[in-house]
Amino acid sequence: MKWILVILLSNLMLSHPTVDVAPTEEAKLYMIKRVNQLRAKGCKCGGKRMKPTTPVKWNDKLYNSALSHAREMKRYNFFAHFSIDGDDIGDRLDNHGYNWAVAGENIGEGQRHFDEVFYDWIKSTSHCKMLMNPNVNEMAVARSGRYWVQHFGKQIPEGARKRPRN
Repeated sequence: MKWILVILLSNLMLSHPTVDVAPTEEAKLYMIKRVNQLRAKGCKCGGKRMKPTTPVKWNDKLYNSALSHAREMKRYNFFAHFSIDGDDIGDRLDNHGYNWAVAGENIGEGQRHFDEVFYDWIKSTSHCKMLMNPNVNEMAVARSGRYWVQHFGKQIPEGARKRPRN
């Protein structure tokens, strides 16, 4: 019964189309749980079988980066992996202080709640492969209006220097 209430509250919080609301701790746990259930059992992405892989955990820097991109898409009414200025996921993570070794992004538009966008990502081969990427260990999901952004990452170990991007 408690989980049903959490799911309902999480979906309510993540389903309002006009107000940006940070996810509650329960909503974060729910989204992580759903992603990690998929990663634990494996799945088919398109026609390719994806093996079970390690779990991910929530990262607030990834959330802030995802929210920034979702807000920009809402503000300028566009839907793309690149920003108005041409920034990609790596640029966005750099701008939010996430020292990444691996980065990835899923986007969605028009879904009313997390379960709906999650299901759509599983149905999309490229988004599904990102959900199952064994090289990431952190994620976050943000929503602004009708736009959803999920950021994935793996940080460079403390003290290691990042290679410059070309």
